[in-house]
Amino acid sequence: MRQTAEHHPCSGFTSVLSPHVLAPSCYTSRPRHGFTLIEVMVAMAILMIVMVSVFMLISVSATSLKNSEMLETAKNIGTYTVEYLRARDVTLDNNFINTDSWYRAADLTATPPDLGNASAFPGLVDLGSNLVEKNNLAPLSINTNPALSSTTYTSTSFYSSLQGYVSLADSPLAASPSVEDGNANVVAGKYYDRVTGVPYVVRFPISSSSSGAISNFTALAGYNAMIYSDDSAYTTTSSRQYDPHYTSTKANTTAYRGFRVLTQIAARAQTAGTHVQYYDVRVTVFWLIGSAEHSYSISTQITTYGGS
Repeated sequence: MRQTAEHHPCSGFTSVLSPHVLAPSCYTSRPRHGFTLIEVMVAMAILMIVMVSVFMLISVSATSLKNSEMLETAKNIGTYTVEYLRARDVTLDNNFINTDSWYRAADLTATPPDLGNASAFPGLVDLGSNLVEKNNLAPLSINTNPALSSTTYTSTSFYSSLQGYVSLADSPLAASPSVEDGNANVVAGKYYDRVTGVPYVVRFPISSSSSGAISNFTALAGYNAMIYSDDSAYTTTSSRQYDPHYTSTKANTTAYRGFRVLTQIAARAQTAGTHVQYYDVRVTVFWLIGSAEHSYSISTQITTYGGS
């Protein structure tokens, strides 16, 4: 018997007769492998959302960490400044300049008043013209012009200086601004605030010429040694918050890198016309994160004379 081989044109496939052709068309009945284009796009969108969320979280965490580190540094600077001021308070117990010229109430009531003795100590002194030899140390003028506790800013009773967190030179060269600190001018070997003209009373550790000197402030081109504030209380002279370093004009006030320190000292007395009895001290440290300026403040009192 003759055997005839059968031809199966769609072996393993399902045959479907097409109305347009004589031969049947075939399609697979086995399951497809892989993803459709829509599925891939949806998966990519979900992945991108997750990645963006992770990057945002990392960015926020990094910014928060940096701000925490800067704040901790600012706290240390503020504490150091306050303790340095305490050490600059010349009293009987801290007579590091070996003076014997002490204030006596009789000096002011004498006829004529003996203003020479009245302008002496106890009280704060500046840095002098040589930071190592302590040449030309002078008492602050506010020592003999204390204000009552209710008195607002006056240049005779209030001290205010803005300085960078940098090491100063032992014998600075005359310059305006100074080489070491863009907030100061140097005249006759002394650092003076560029805005108020008062001598510096705070020195941060180490000479600027020494290894390891602090250089954590850099004034950029056009730097304006002022502090911007949109709060009129800081720029209104009759306000208790007023300080001549504050301005309502922002231009170039943040053209710096690092830290800068505002030291505010008010000489106080219980009775007008007497020697300073204590100081109200406020130290504010400023720094930048991006274009935003941040600050930390510490306030205290320093007693220098207990008499009336």
